Amino acid sequence: MSIVYVAGPYREFTFDGVVHSVDENIARAMKIAAELWKMGHVAICPHGNTAHLDDFTDITPKQFCDGDIEILKLCDAIIMTDYWKQSAGAVGEYEEAKRLDMPIYIYPEIPPLHPTEVRCPQQVRAFREILGRMMRMHESKNSDYSPSNILLTGQIGLATRLWDKAARILSLTGFNIPIDVSLTFTAPRKPKNEALTDTYMDLAVYSIIGKLLLDGVWGK
Repeated sequence: MSIVYVAGPYREFTFDGVVHSVDENIARAMKIAAELWKMGHVAICPHGNTAHLDDFTDITPKQFCDGDIEILKLCDAIIMTDYWKQSAGAVGEYEEAKRLDMPIYIYPEIPPLHPTEVRCPQQVRAFREILGRMMRMHESKNSDYSPSNILLTGQIGLATRLWDKAARILSLTGFNIPIDVSLTFTAPRKPKNEALTDTYMDLAVYSIIGKLLLDGVWGK
């Protein structure tokens, strides 16, 4: 199931002389959220999550917006309600979705179920679960380190760590790795096609695929 974020105005606004109240804005967003749930998506609707919460707390609008952006980062797509351009917060969410290369839909367009979700639901659910575990592992292990463990060695240090893991995988899968191979170093090169950041992303994805394969859920 894709997690789809519903973005639109929350606070009262006036458009073409018509006043749209907070309750109307909440109802508009919740209606779209209900459609998403009915289709088989998971809808994240901040309008319902924090409805009228500002009546009981002194949390600032910026705090709500910053928190919503963090939620948005965990989603697969965003859908914009009617009048979304009347909301600075919704415009900010739209721009963040663009920065993240996240699919953007303008209601009444509704995102379809992704073919991979339909074909391999266990695989997709397990992939998402691993991402959460990786984040928690990163936070837990990183608390024992200083940032200098990476900053002092940079890309060369990272390449060494990655090779250490790759060599272990090769060894455990049956390959005999020669130890008489020498490496030469010249200088970093600019990629002609795939950016180095894309390579790191691919490595992370393939690592997750490897675990899915070992767990027996790849392709299911």
